[in-house]
Amino acid sequence: MDSAFFRSHFKARSLSARLIVTLGLLISLFGILQGASSYHLARRGVDALLDARLSQVATRVRDVYGDAIPRNPSRGSQNEQDLVILIWKGDDALPRRSTEPTVRFDRDAAPGFTTPIVNDQRWRLYTLQSAGKVIQVGQLQSVRQRLAGESVISALVPILVLIPAIWLAIIIVVRRTFRELNDLGDTVQAIDPAHLTPLPAAGLAIELQPFVTSFNGMIERLLDSIETERKFISDAAHELRTPLTALQLQADNLQQDIAPSNQERFRELQRGIERNCALLVQLLRLARADAQLLSSELAWVDVPQVMTDVVSEVLPIATARNIDIGANEVADAKVRAIEADVRMVVKNLVGNAVRYTQDGGTIDLRIWVQAQIVGIEVVDNGPGIPDELLPRIFDRFFRANSSIEGSGLGLSIVKAIANRYGGEVRVANRADGHSGIVATAIFPLGVPPAAAPAISAVASSSLQERSI
Repeated sequence: MDSAFFRSHFKARSLSARLIVTLGLLISLFGILQGASSYHLARRGVDALLDARLSQVATRVRDVYGDAIPRNPSRGSQNEQDLVILIWKGDDALPRRSTEPTVRFDRDAAPGFTTPIVNDQRWRLYTLQSAGKVIQVGQLQSVRQRLAGESVISALVPILVLIPAIWLAIIIVVRRTFRELNDLGDTVQAIDPAHLTPLPAAGLAIELQPFVTSFNGMIERLLDSIETERKFISDAAHELRTPLTALQLQADNLQQDIAPSNQERFRELQRGIERNCALLVQLLRLARADAQLLSSELAWVDVPQVMTDVVSEVLPIATARNIDIGANEVADAKVRAIEADVRMVVKNLVGNAVRYTQDGGTIDLRIWVQAQIVGIEVVDNGPGIPDELLPRIFDRFFRANSSIEGSGLGLSIVKAIANRYGGEVRVANRADGHSGIVATAIFPLGVPPAAAPAISAVASSSLQERSI
């Protein structure tokens, strides 16, 4: 495998995976080195032990058991793993006594330990010369190697078992250690502009404290910035609405004094004043949507009733343009919310559909309930939105079609309201072969805002399952 690829792949792993692999490899290397050391020590220890046994047997034969060695043993009378003992006396050409007649060592071998080859096999031989006698005790090297191997395996088995056990222990310890960091990451993941809550610092590891402190400081600065922006929008809208309202009244009073030739220009002036008043109203609604939600303000809101009221308001406009507004699915659903918020969401979604649907078009409304959430869905058969503009539709003051009158704040308000309740809004082009838009707003079904992160995840999943 290419080394550059391996390095890049290793760097892409999580910190816990890199820590597990690094510690595991280090301990495995240490285990291998320890095993190699144990192997050599065991081999040397077994060789020394077997050599001591040869010398002890030779001494015992000389002092006590010499007469117990047979003079004429039968061929193959002992196993190959047994020791072979030869006793020479004087200048005899043949050994006086022997445990195996087929094996004959060189009687002139040097005293002590040697490794001769006899009958095409290597032996470990100990030669003892004493009082005209030569005592030789030999053992096959293959037997010694087998005994040494068995001893080495016994020494290495604990290490071979210990290495996988250590790997498992490292995985468990690292994962448990990083669980706190993962939980912290999940908490950070659940934070959004509508739920900017500081991270809990109690009980965290010392190493995580600087990160949590810095993050909470950033949250506080962001909250201050958002609150400053909200107050500015609200104050500016309030300050501008009074003079604009007075200007509108003055214009209405002047209308009868305007010359007929200037009436068209005057009506354009009135429409400009009305657009600015409508924009200020939208700014005030946006400021309220961005404000923090208080539990004391919540009440049970009948979503189908809200939709009925909103349709009644826009029905005259839709009828004048021959737009058919119908409901395909209306589930009985109530949500814990502020009724004005739910009404604003439905009104903006339905209003956008009416505004962008051509004369003679259709608008389908749905209210569905699934997995503790309620969805408000508006489907039109208008021209749709270019795919490259879809990511920007929730931007404030953005309008996909500048030829159609609007403030560009409607969907921003819908998104801000839905986020306050842990919901979600999605706008997408229809995928059923027809042109048009599918706009869906999700609200928790009677679930308090504290459950917002979990509800948001369910909302996203449900939107994907019901996409048209």
